Amino acid sequence: MRFCAFFGVRFTPMEFKEINTGDCKEFNEAMELYTDAFPASERHSVSVISQRVTDGLSKMYVASSNSEIVFLALLWPLKTTEFILLDYMATKATHRGKGIASAFLTELRERLGNTNSYLIMEVENSKFGDDRKEKEKRITFYKRQGAKELEGIRYLLPPLNGTIPTEMILMIFPEYRSEEISGAVVKNVIVRLYRELYDRREDDALLGTFIHDIGDRIKLV
Repeated sequence: MRFCAFFGVRFTPMEFKEINTGDCKEFNEAMELYTDAFPASERHSVSVISQRVTDGLSKMYVASSNSEIVFLALLWPLKTTEFILLDYMATKATHRGKGIASAFLTELRERLGNTNSYLIMEVENSKFGDDRKEKEKRITFYKRQGAKELEGIRYLLPPLNGTIPTEMILMIFPEYRSEEISGAVVKNVIVRLYRELYDRREDDALLGTFIHDIGDRIKLV
């Protein structure tokens, strides 16, 4: 039987839990937060998330306050790489600014360090679209936590609803082992993202619009 297992680390006053099935109350409540926090163009269906969590492909963590889910994070380890995608992370609007996401990233930093792994993050590019100040605040938040941006890398998030891709940047957390990263590594990570998360082949037309522009060495800023 699948069950909702404790994450095993307590913060004050938050406790993070790992959810490993789509058939429990916490999962359903987390999906309400998920659908409220992300636009349809950036959301997989709830059924897809449920299947990925149940199959162990995606790792879901939540935190609650007064028996209400107020935080959600979904992680996806990319095969044959040292990178884990921070697929989604959201805090309920009424609980933002209370350090919940920071606390989660602090714990994650230690765990990543113990396994020599890094988060790769798809973050909306503040130079495009609406709500540019909010996008810039999000980038600043990640950098304050120690994340680095892959300088000059254009990344297009395939549309999950509709036909228009979303302009993104890529970030790495925590600090990488050097101030640069190999372009070949970046290309491999992007191909993996497209294949594993979005079911797109290496010869995908959207992927081809930007991946060939990636140089040999990428600065982390």
